[in-house]
Parts: sequence; structure tokens; C-alpha cells
Amino acid sequence: MIGTGPDGDGRRRLALVVLLAVGAVTYTSWLLELVLPTGLDPARAYTSELAALDQPYGFLFRTADLVTAAILLVAAVLALSLWPRRMLTTIGWAALGVFAVATGADSRMPLHCSAHASAQCAALEDSGVYDDSRLLHELTSTTAATAAAVSVFAFLIAAYRYRWPRWLLWSVIGIVAAYVVGTAWTLWAVQADGRGDEYWLLGYAQRLQLLAVSGWIAYLALVAAWQRRVRSRVFT
Repeated sequence: MIGTGPDGDGRRRLALVVLLAVGAVTYTSWLLELVLPTGLDPARAYTSELAALDQPYGFLFRTADLVTAAILLVAAVLALSLWPRRMLTTIGWAALGVFAVATGADSRMPLHCSAHASAQCAALEDSGVYDDSRLLHELTSTTAATAAAVSVFAFLIAAYRYRWPRWLLWSVIGIVAAYVVGTAWTLWAVQADGRGDEYWLLGYAQRLQLLAVSGWIAYLALVAAWQRRVRSRVFT
């Protein structure tokens, strides 16, 4: 059992770094589409279609999201118990917890089918048959995206306001830039063509956004590792 005190805190901080690093990797499970014959065009299809109930690897992608959610929820709780009580970082870690819960809920509310893999599915969606389940899925996805945005901006402001090392500040600036571009591109593509059937490259836009989110989780691992190093100096 991990105890309290300098040694116990050190082990818990190490556990936090490891959890965040693993979470950053598992959140990129959609990259398996590069090697698995999903039959979906990444330029057009949403990544959520990979986890649809009618897809051959849907269970794999849904499970990966659920595992990611569990890992990040533990990490958020651990971080809140270890991190100095400052408003911006507290908001950032709490938003990570919200992101984890929303991601877990998202994995339990998958799409019924992939509109880009089945003309019948596309027709059913257009007719409104799946409106209720799709609305729930969109709600959990939007909640996760919003929580990620709140967290990354909170850490951006924290890095500047609390005078963190330059490499932490510039790293989060890069992640924020990628997230903003990916989100703006995604929203623009959805408005132009909600299903991504034309040339707006909606799939790539969403994937850029997801890469930025994975970068944010990896960044949190770096922040936790830096903080662990700083704290270890205090007790040596």
C-alpha cells in the first residue's frame, strides 16, 4: 500500500506520471485503423464510427476508450490529492476527471452503425431512426471535448502565470494551437458537410483534434514528472 510522507508521495507521483503516459497512448487507439482493415475512409469518417456496433473492430475501440477513461479518472483523483491547491491547476485536473467520465460514457453509448460503411445506415440516420442514441453520443463527445479544452487552457494560463519552465509553456502553446486549428476545422467542415462526404476532409480535421487531445494528456504526464522532480528536491 502506498503510504504518506516523502517516500509515499514520491511513489504516488510516479504512479501519476505512469498513468497519464499510458492514458495518452491508449487514447490514440484509433491509430490502429492504419493497420486494421476497417473499410472506413479516414478522410471522411468520424473516429466514432470505428467503434460503432456494426463494425468488426468496434468492441476493441470501445474497450480502449473505456480503459482510457478508467486510467485518466484515477489519474485525476490522484493529481487532485497531490497537487498544490492553486485555482488554475485544480480546474485543469478536475476537468481531466470530467473528460474521463465523459469518455467512459461515450464508449458505452456508441453509434448503432457507420454511415460511411453502409448506405442503409446512412438512410436510417437521415430518416431520424437513430436520433435519440446519436444525441446521447454527441452529448458525451461534446462534454469530453469541452472538458479537454477547459483543462488545456487552464494549464496554459497556469504555465504563464506561475512561471513554469519555458519548455512547459511552449509545449502547451503548441498543443493549444493544434487543438484550436483541429476544432475550428472540424466545426467548419461539419457546417459545410455534416457527414464529410465531400472534399472538406472532416475525418482528418477530427483526427488532428484528437491528436491534440492525446498531446494534452502526454503534456500532463510531463507536468506531473516535472512537479515530482521539484518536490523530490524539497526533501533532499
